[in-house]
Amino acid sequence: MNLNEKIAWYRRDRKLSQEELAAQTGVSRQAVSKWELGEATPDINKLVALAKAFGVTTDHLLNDAEQPEPVAPPAQEGGPADPPPGSSLPGIIGRMARRWGWLAGIYIALQGAGVALMGTAARWAFGRMFTASNRIMGSFGGPVGGWTYSGPPEMEDAVMEALGVVPHSSPLSEIQGVFLGISNLIMIIGILGVIAGLILAFVLWKGGRKGDS
Repeated sequence: MNLNEKIAWYRRDRKLSQEELAAQTGVSRQAVSKWELGEATPDINKLVALAKAFGVTTDHLLNDAEQPEPVAPPAQEGGPADPPPGSSLPGIIGRMARRWGWLAGIYIALQGAGVALMGTAARWAFGRMFTASNRIMGSFGGPVGGWTYSGPPEMEDAVMEALGVVPHSSPLSEIQGVFLGISNLIMIIGILGVIAGLILAFVLWKGGRKGDS
């Protein structure tokens, strides 16, 4: 391969434009074009600059029998190849966590909603059950006149006191308070879970957007 052909080949292989090669060798772009076309030959100083820019020797450039050398020879067969950046398992997991981690917050919020719904249903069921029980107990030993309270169980004492009626003591009163208290606690825990899950989802979603930008 002739000198002009080697200059053109190495410039393209090294990803250099004619302007960039001209800047490295101290000539104009037109001079580089003439070298590649064979219309002019670089002097010894420019030949040294060309060899330095290409990473080869001047003897190699002048020897027509020697073929050009690629900038990065291919890897040997069977040799381990470097994986592309971010293709390892930790990198993939990290990218997925940044992009889809907010779904964990949504999952927590849904779980909290389920717990809150369960607490609400339990409170309603226990309230109905104890209201029916109080009616039955009242039929055996209720206040004078046969009147019994049939409203929400938690309001019974306040209503009785406002009416000036002394309620009879029920063996279910303490049990009623325990079950209703547990139901209220479950409902509150569920609501807190919904709030915490939504906050976590927002924080992770916002962090994932920053990581992708």
